Amino acid sequence: MQIEKGFTDNWLQPNGAQENLMRQYAGCKRFVWNRALSIEQARYRRGEKKLLGKYEMMKQLTMWRNNPDPHSNFLREAPVHALQCVLYELYESYQRFFRGEQVHPPQFKKKSKANISFTESDPATFEIEEARKRVRLPKLGWVKCRFPQHIEGKPTSVTVKWNGVRWVLPVQSKVEIADHTHPSDTIVAGDFGVVRRVTFSDGVVVPPIDVSWEEKRKSFYQRRLKNKRKFSGNWKKVVDKISKLDRRIANIRKDETHKFTSGYVKNHAVIVLGDLHIKSMSASAAGTAEQPGTKVKQKSGLNRAILRQGWGELGRQLEYKQIWAGGLVEYQSEAYSSQQCPACEYTSPLNRKTQEAFACVSPTCGFRANADEVAAQNQLKRFLSSNKGLALLASGYRASVNSLPSGRSWDSTMKQEPIEEAALCAQPQ
Repeated sequence: MQIEKGFTDNWLQPNGAQENLMRQYAGCKRFVWNRALSIEQARYRRGEKKLLGKYEMMKQLTMWRNNPDPHSNFLREAPVHALQCVLYELYESYQRFFRGEQVHPPQFKKKSKANISFTESDPATFEIEEARKRVRLPKLGWVKCRFPQHIEGKPTSVTVKWNGVRWVLPVQSKVEIADHTHPSDTIVAGDFGVVRRVTFSDGVVVPPIDVSWEEKRKSFYQRRLKNKRKFSGNWKKVVDKISKLDRRIANIRKDETHKFTSGYVKNHAVIVLGDLHIKSMSASAAGTAEQPGTKVKQKSGLNRAILRQGWGELGRQLEYKQIWAGGLVEYQSEAYSSQQCPACEYTSPLNRKTQEAFACVSPTCGFRANADEVAAQNQLKRFLSSNKGLALLASGYRASVNSLPSGRSWDSTMKQEPIEEAALCAQPQ
């Protein structure tokens, strides 16, 4: 099986002239995006509903590069494939908007907010030499580069990007991996939360990622930034410190998520997750001038807490790593999973009076447990009763349910063995 794999930890060490050219190429990319977008918007205002299209726009790009007009002929100094990639990105953004995957159509890129990056998608235009710690890029020549991880397979594209701290070189490569079945035969379900990032039915709890120190320092520098004259030397120093903290926070979250997902996919063949609409869950409660919202400040705090957890990224990593391992990730609705008693199946909002505690209010039950663990076990129970779950059970798969004390946290340094229990839930005390 052939997969696409990214190697994102490489960083460049350009000299002064090369760095100036990189920034110039990023500016050319922004110019092409804005000019192509302005043409499409002008066509739309004239009543032409159909887009010109990326291939026709590439002909326009050739004209801009060959035109003696000094307002556009500087584009010939930039690599042509990098500029063509911009048009692919523009029309892919249009398609996402038409499919309803993004709220707004493509927007103009402002110099102060645009990403400083460009992509080379033709393998013939670049060359990577890991042994000599360098990479050849079009119109830049050989650039010093550090490769913390060996690049497997055949590289298909490279991106030169300034991440706020240094120049990085993400590489996308096609890698051949053997088709194989997952070594485990267990099915586990997980429940997303705010206090607990994820709680799984086998008892594993993924705690929130702690970046409180970095966020406090970032808030401190953001307050200092208000007192600096914009674009002054001191203003730029504070902006650099904020960028470094942003990069540190992102690296911590990425590292913790990769450590967990890489270890956890080895233990279960099927992982069931909640199908959450995170964009709707984290929407503002401000409302409009005619219908103002209520408890806006509290909802804003909840939105930040939800987005900090990175549920979407965690699910994305579990999904593709399960495919590589021969496993499967399934999604299903989490509706009322934390309000339903796993012992008597009585469902009521009163069963969960607090964020953490679950206590069944049915007079004949009285089951008590942690609410997140109850939700995870209900998720597993629902999946096993579905057609796909029944088919997996008939094929020899088995449920993995917690039989250990509550709140067992994930340890990335220790192998977590699957846990089997015949019953789907504990009996009432």
